[in-house]
Amino acid sequence: MKRLNGAWVAYCIVFLLFEIVVARYIAAFDRFDQMRIVNNWHAYHLDYFFRVLTFAGELLIPVLVILLFFYKRRAWLKPFLFSYALSTLIVQGLKHFVFASALRPYAYFKAVDIPWYLVPGVEIHEQNSFPSGHSAAAWFCFMWIALYVNKRWAGVLMALLACGVGISRVYLFQHFPVDVAFGAFIGITCSSIFYYSYHENIAA
Repeated sequence: MKRLNGAWVAYCIVFLLFEIVVARYIAAFDRFDQMRIVNNWHAYHLDYFFRVLTFAGELLIPVLVILLFFYKRRAWLKPFLFSYALSTLIVQGLKHFVFASALRPYAYFKAVDIPWYLVPGVEIHEQNSFPSGHSAAAWFCFMWIALYVNKRWAGVLMALLACGVGISRVYLFQHFPVDVAFGAFIGITCSSIFYYSYHENIAA
C-alpha cells in the first residue's frame, strides 16, 4: 500500500473542514442571506485583497507552477497538466452543457430591489454559475505546490489560500457558496487522481 503524502493529508483535512463549514452555511441560510451576509463585509482593503487572490488562483499561480515544474521538476509537469485539463474539462462541461441555465448572483437577484455592493473594476458575469472554475483551479493548483514543498505546514497554508480564492468568488459577487464548494471538490479530486496515478514516477 502506498504511503500517503503528509502534505496531501494536511491539505485534504483543511479541504474537508472547508466543505463542512460551507455546507453548514448553505444549510443555515437561503441564497439571498448567503450573499447578503458576505456582501455586507465590504471594505477597501478586502476589495483589493480578494481581487488579487482571485486572479492569482485562476491564472498567475498555475502559470508559475508550470514554469517551476518545467525547470525544476520535469516529471511532475505531465500529471499537473493532465489534472489541469481534466479539471477544466469537467468544470466547463458542467457550466455550459449540464447547468447552462444556472444564473450567477447578480442575474439571480436582478428582480430584487437591493443595492448590492459591487467591487469597482470587477466585471460581473451573469451566466454559467455552477460550478466555480476559479475554485476548481485554486484547489487543483495549490495542492501541487503543497506536494512540491512536501511539508505538512505547506499543505495547511496552500489549502488556506485555496479557501481564500473560493471565498473571493462569493465576496466579488460572482458565485454562490455551493458553486465554490463543488468547484473545490472537482479541483482537489483531479489533482489527487493524477498525483497518485503517477506516484511511482514522481515520488521524490
